[in-house]
Amino acid sequence: MYELIIRNVREDDFLAIAELAEKCPPMVTERNSIYHIFTRFSSETSFIAEDDGAAGFILGFISQSDPSEAYIHLLCTAPSHRGTGLADELLQTFIDTVKSRGAGKVLLITKPVNQRAIRFYLRNGFEHVESGRMVESGPVRAIADYNGPGEDMVLFRRFI
Repeated sequence: MYELIIRNVREDDFLAIAELAEKCPPMVTERNSIYHIFTRFSSETSFIAEDDGAAGFILGFISQSDPSEAYIHLLCTAPSHRGTGLADELLQTFIDTVKSRGAGKVLLITKPVNQRAIRFYLRNGFEHVESGRMVESGPVRAIADYNGPGEDMVLFRRFI
């Protein structure tokens, strides 16, 4: 048995993150270059959990336009680590880090179909934000066309 550690990502983690992301539907799977960008340019606010390989990750950053805001781009845990509290630990690590750097708010979006993520963020103190034209999407409403035509998204915010 390997001990689980959470650490800042390094540039060479991007391929392991890309492989793990494939196991996290309905989360969006990005091009490898997006994972590479995060591991290269947002390593201070992005984290990977490891045991015998990648067990989970959170990729995020503090806004350059408004340093009081931080953004979570992706959070994923391996199927074998779901329900263990690892996602909570990754989230808390990110929040503690961005708060210590002056952020007072965390934002993120998720697809309306990703009910597991919606329940997770609501359970962790996030509130969904309604703005503009809203569409019904389950327990919370989504912002219509948030990411382009037909790309409705649920916007979450948490003050920290």
